[in-house]
Amino acid sequence: MSDRVNRRSAGTVVVMLLASTLPGHAAAEGPRFAGPLLSPAPPLPVGMLNIEPYLINSQLRGLYDEKGNRRDAGGPDGWYLAVPVQYGLHERVTIAASLNASYNRDDANERAFDIGDTTLSALFGLYKGQGVHRPTLTLAVRQSIATGHHDRLEERPISVASGTGVGATSFGLHGQAYFLDGHLRMRASTLWRTPGANAGVRGQSAFGTPVGFDGRVRLGAAVTSLLAAEYSLSPTWVLAGELLHERESAGSVRGRVAKATGSEEMYRRDPASWRFSIVPAIQYHWNDHVALVAGAQVSLAGRNSSEVFVPQVAVNMGW
Repeated sequence: MSDRVNRRSAGTVVVMLLASTLPGHAAAEGPRFAGPLLSPAPPLPVGMLNIEPYLINSQLRGLYDEKGNRRDAGGPDGWYLAVPVQYGLHERVTIAASLNASYNRDDANERAFDIGDTTLSALFGLYKGQGVHRPTLTLAVRQSIATGHHDRLEERPISVASGTGVGATSFGLHGQAYFLDGHLRMRASTLWRTPGANAGVRGQSAFGTPVGFDGRVRLGAAVTSLLAAEYSLSPTWVLAGELLHERESAGSVRGRVAKATGSEEMYRRDPASWRFSIVPAIQYHWNDHVALVAGAQVSLAGRNSSEVFVPQVAVNMGW
C-alpha cells in the first residue's frame, strides 16, 4: 500500500469484485442472499448468468505511517464503476470478468472519465456438501489485464491513473456454509497475488514517478483475507458484514529521470504494508433474481497505507 495505494485507494474494492451470486435455491418465502459487497461466491449453476454493476465512491481520510499511527491527509474523491459478470460453464466451473472505469478529479479540480484495468477469473468447485450446512470450497484463479492508463499522465486530461499497468496473477480459496436453519450464511476467503508482477513506467504514473522518468515497477506478493456473514431478517431484507485484511509485501521502482543536464538514476523501495477494514452492508431483494446491496468499506487500522471510506452500491441480477 504505502503512498502508491493512496492514488488508487478503491483498487482493492474493484479487484476483489466477483459478483456475489443470487442462489438458485432461494424460495419465494425463504431466505434470500445476494452476497456481501466483496466476498466471492461458489460456482454458479450451469447456464446461469450473473451481472452486478457497482458504483463506488473512494474517499481518502488519512494515512497510517510506518508505526501504525494515523495522521491527517486528504485528496479529491474518486468515482468508480465496476461491472463483474459471471457465467456457469459447468457445475463445478464458472468463468468471470470484471470491467472497470473511473471518473476522477485531480488537485486542479479537473475531471475525466477513463477505462480501468480488466480482471479475468475462473472458479473451480473443489467440494460441495449436502445437509443443513451445505458447505462449499472453491479455488479461484485470477488474471488482471492492464487496460487502464497508469503512466504518461502528464499527457492526459488529468494526472490521475485509472490502472496499474501490471498484469498480475492471483490464486484464492473461498469457503461457504449455512447456519440457523439457513438464515445465516458465512463465507471465508483468501486471495494471494504472486510476487514479481512488473510493468514499464514512463513519466508521471500511478507509482509517484516524475515527468521524465523511464523505468520499471515491480510489485511484491499480496494477500487479501475476508470473513463475511449474512443474516436474513425476512425474504426482503438481509444484513451483511465483512472483515477485510489486506497485506502487501515490499515493491520497488527503478529507472532514470531525464533532466536538463542529463539524466540521473532513481530507485525507490516501497515498504511492506497492511490495512484492516470493516464492510457493513444491507440487501434489499425485489425477487429471487434482483437485489440491491449497499454499504461501505471503513478502514480502522494499518501501516504504510491509506485510511479510506468507500461507500458503494450494487445491483445483483441473476438469470
